[in-house]
Amino acid sequence: MDGREFLTVDSGGSKTKIALYSMEGNLIKTTTTQGFGKALDSQEKIVELFEVLKEFCNDYSISTVICNLGGKNKREFELTLQSAFPNSKIQLFRESEGKIGMVLCEKYGAQVTLMAGTGSIAIAPVENQMVICGGWGANISDQGSGYQVGLDAIRLALEQLDQEQPLSLLTKKITGVEQPFLPTDAEKYCLLRDTVRQNIFPLDRAHIASFAKVVCECAFLGDKSALNVYEKAGKDLANIVLSAVAKTKKRLKRVVVTGGMVNAKQFWSTAFEKNIKEKYKV
Repeated sequence: MDGREFLTVDSGGSKTKIALYSMEGNLIKTTTTQGFGKALDSQEKIVELFEVLKEFCNDYSISTVICNLGGKNKREFELTLQSAFPNSKIQLFRESEGKIGMVLCEKYGAQVTLMAGTGSIAIAPVENQMVICGGWGANISDQGSGYQVGLDAIRLALEQLDQEQPLSLLTKKITGVEQPFLPTDAEKYCLLRDTVRQNIFPLDRAHIASFAKVVCECAFLGDKSALNVYEKAGKDLANIVLSAVAKTKKRLKRVVVTGGMVNAKQFWSTAFEKNIKEKYKV
């Protein structure tokens, strides 16, 4: 109530984590809501985020807001935070600008910071400059990200529906179908395919990335298809890191990894490390 609290906002494509701290660094409370990081920006505030922030901080007077943005819509966030906290100091960092990645490299003595959440991007310091690789956006880049894991899982599931072998647990979870489609008349076939599409829609970035949770659940149960998706993700993430470090002309010794993909690292880290070791022949 005395204006000595500070707020952190970490928003990506899938979720936003909000935390309130005392000035001594003690956590007061936290919450999680939908992701507001987008690939497009505008000159309008984000109404949904504004309302969440106002309700969350209703009984507090915020001195400082620190925001990490995993999206391109920096102006939207600036307007939203300024509107919600007009008397507060606001610090906004866009992940792809590399500032946070550079700090993490320095703190942990790493050559590369890999941010692997809904999207993926690698940031590497080189003297007083930086290298940024990956993170070009959904559909065209973001290899090994939560979005790509979800998309790879969907594609694999649809491929299995078109084959004759028993369906994997992953395919059943994603499509809601228990067996491959058998020969039938055209109208029924179309209805079956439309039902599968409805189980997958909407095809927006956040929803596709949400299927990464299904992949993780199936991987925990030993599903081979889910494990294969993560193996590909590990290789993809390694390639981003190797591309970044190659431009620094340094040998890779340590990588800092942040983001939601860390929660599933036990499934992709082996492929990730193998790819990197093959590069350096160790």
